[in-house]
Formats: sequence, C-alpha cells, structure tokens
Amino acid sequence: MYVKRDIEKDLINLLNSSVSRIILISGARQTGKTTMLQNFKYDKEKLIINLWDENTEVQSLKNADTFEKFSNYLVQFFNFKPDGKRILIIDEAQASRSLGKFIMQMHREWTDQKVILSGSILSNLFDENMPMPVGRVLEIVMRPMNFREFLRFSNKENYFDLLFDSSGVLDENIHEILMSQYEQFIFAGGLPGIVSAYIEKEPLLIHFESLLNNFYRDADRYIHNDRENRTHAIQYGTLMEHCLKTIGHNVAFPTTNSTILSTDSPSYRIILPKVLEALRSWHIAYYLNNETFQQTSKKGYSSKKYVFDTGIMNFLINSMMPVSLKNGNEVSAKLLENVVLQELVTYAGSLRMITTYKKNNKSRNEVDFIVRHNSMTVPVEVKLADKPSLKPVNQILEFMNDMNAKKGFVIYTGKPHVENTGDKEIEFIPPYLIPEIFKIG
Repeated sequence: MYVKRDIEKDLINLLNSSVSRIILISGARQTGKTTMLQNFKYDKEKLIINLWDENTEVQSLKNADTFEKFSNYLVQFFNFKPDGKRILIIDEAQASRSLGKFIMQMHREWTDQKVILSGSILSNLFDENMPMPVGRVLEIVMRPMNFREFLRFSNKENYFDLLFDSSGVLDENIHEILMSQYEQFIFAGGLPGIVSAYIEKEPLLIHFESLLNNFYRDADRYIHNDRENRTHAIQYGTLMEHCLKTIGHNVAFPTTNSTILSTDSPSYRIILPKVLEALRSWHIAYYLNNETFQQTSKKGYSSKKYVFDTGIMNFLINSMMPVSLKNGNEVSAKLLENVVLQELVTYAGSLRMITTYKKNNKSRNEVDFIVRHNSMTVPVEVKLADKPSLKPVNQILEFMNDMNAKKGFVIYTGKPHVENTGDKEIEFIPPYLIPEIFKIG
C-alpha cells in the first residue's frame, strides 16, 4: 500500500518550476524515496532507471565514463531523448562513479529536460575534485514519516477531526487514543517498510537488523579510500554501529568525539571523523548547532546529536521494549526528545532551521530547540511530564526576554494548556500537536 507523503508537494513544485535545475532526492535507506518516485502523480510519463539493476543495459549506463556515452546509451537502450516529454529519474544514483560530473552538462545541454537523481548516499557523487554544482541542483531530503503520515498508513489520520468539538473543547478520550498511537509511533518509527510490517503484526527484529546491517555495509563500501590500508575498511561498519548506539544513549546531552570514542583508540583521529561525517551526510544522524547569547569562553559548546528515526533508536538502546510515556524513566525521556526533533525537522524542511540554545557556558538553563519559521524565532522545550510546571517556563522565558520572542512551546504528555506572562505566551502541547508550532506567524 502506498501512502502519499507530505513532501510530494515540494517535488511537484520543483517539477513545475520554469527554472531548469537537476533535482536531487536524498535520504537514508528505507525512507520511501523509490516508492514515492514510482507512485507520485504528474502530467508527464516517468522513465525510472535503477542503477542497481543487473541487466547489461543499466550496467553500461552506470559505467559510462563520458557524457557522450551516457547520452547515447539513454537513446539506444531506453529510447530516451532529452526533449522534456518524459521525466528522467535515476535511482540509486550513487552507484555511478561518473554521474556527478555529468550534472553540469545535463544542466547546460538539456535545457528542456527534468531530471531527478535519487539515492541514499548522493554525497558520494561529489568530492573535493568534483563539488556539487551550486545553482544547478536543488536537493530534497526524504526523512522518516511524521506522526500524521504514520496515522495515514493505518487510516487513522481522521482522529484529529475528532480531537476538538465545535466549541473547541478537547475530547479527552481522543487525546488518550492519540497519545497511545504516539507511543506506537516512537516504538516502530517512521520508516514506511517497518511501519507496514508493524501494522501487519510482523516481528520487527529482522527488519531493524536488516536495515542496520545495510548501513554498516554501506560504511565499509563507501567510506573506504582505496589509498588506505584495506584492513581499515572492516572497522567502518563496526564503528558506525558503535557511534549510533552512543548517540542514542547520549541524546539530550552535548557530545564530543571523545564522548563517542576514547582518544587512545587508533580509530579516533582518522576513521571516527569519517564515520561521523557519513552519518551526517547520509542523514542517519542529526547534529544540531548551538546558539548562545553571550560567549564567555573560547571553549565553545559540543553539539547535541540525535538518531534520524526513533524506532531505530528504540531498537538500539532499549532492546525494542514497548514505549510508555507515563513511566517517566530516562530512556523514555530521551526517546521523546529524539522523536520531537524528528518531527520538527520534517515540518521545518531543513535541519538548519533548528538549533539549541544556552545563554552562556556558565548558565544552567538551556532550551532544547530553537525553531526558525516565517521570520519568527520559537523556543521549544521537551519535558516527559503530564502536568505543566514552572521550570520549562522559566527556561523559555529567559530566551524570550533575551531574543524578544513572543511565543514559545513546551512539548509534554498532558493536555493543551496556555501560560501567559506579560506579553509572552507559552503553550504546553502534546507531541501530536507539533504541527501547530508551524502555524504561527
């Protein structure tokens, strides 16, 4: 079953644009890139070529080392001419060693042609000798499903229509149902194939194991540099697994490289930075920049890191135990903060629109997330609690006073509630109402 993704509208808008650019669709494995490309509706036919296909025509296209060969193979093997009558979609584009350098010529010579390159490791198309051609490409990042898409998968998105009555009064039964569904969302995550398996009551262990093993194999295959000693290659996948687990265990806390791996390790200086960069550029982990109001030390701040899918995080650090947001334990608090960021990134459209905040390195108060949207700066605090409390209010108010912000949010497990302090307004909302943050302004 195909569930329409919210990001489709961004793809359609780019395809309808009169400006000629190559469209890149990136994102971690199993986020639904291929399925969306196969199923989205458009008024032109699509030619989809998956470079992992083993037939000889596709392999010839993948191995083409000049743009002339590449173009000729498209004509001879696929009856494709760049006349704009069909959309050319090349999936698993990272399998080609030369495709990145063809982008400039595609853009220059195929002026009427729409081209989409898709893959989980598109950063592999570019390097210091062949950088991404700025202005010629636009990138859409496919991320795990948000909570509404998760409900859409099981035809339950209409529950939101029942949340408030005609007078705006909350239906507490629907609130409890949505919170129960949200716990399931945290448990299963937002990867379409795994969500489908979860709905069909398949055991998820094999699905999570298979996906993670593919990540680790990708690390061994793509991070390795042929000029290095080949024995290093077997360390990349193992180290990636260690990094993901450590990031999961340290969610909500700033981490440095030495948090993840001892400085005495032979992998610390050369291999670890490459693995951490792969996790970032392959969209498997999220690294947040820090904001400060007063820089009082040259030392600066470590970044907070998060796992791209909370279902995977639950698998890695919680042994796939059922998630309960009512028990108040530390693991549940970390899972909640991780899934909140997972959703904020989806709605913000870019990780760059979200940072963390601490007034200075002497202050004990910090704000979990700062969201930029519609020229507004919105502080967001996450608390595993079902009753409003003063602590997150004070943390947010400090930021709002420093930055002259008028509205902030506390994500918690209770019912919607508003606190007003002078001209400042702080909304306490359950996580299923995160989209409300993006309706202000």
